[in-house]
Amino acid sequence: MWQLHDMIYTMRMEELRAKAERESRWRLADQEQGRPVRRSAPGPLRLAAARFAAALARSAGRAARWLDDGADLGRERLARDRVS
Repeated sequence: MWQLHDMIYTMRMEELRAKAERESRWRLADQEQGRPVRRSAPGPLRLAAARFAAALARSAGRAARWLDDGADLGRERLARDRVS
């Protein structure tokens, strides 16, 4: 059983190394050709952006619930006024 896990781990590591080597060759080729280099944000910046996006999503959810509750109260008032 452990041999199978070791073999899978080894294959995965070889795939990751090959992918890193391909990306390195692509970046070097881009630099040699004078193409603009693609920028990648560092880890902490990505984390901050993800947190900001999550906060916006939560705020949008709260706003939607607030508006929905307000619309429900409006319908309730209209129904109560019709009965009166």
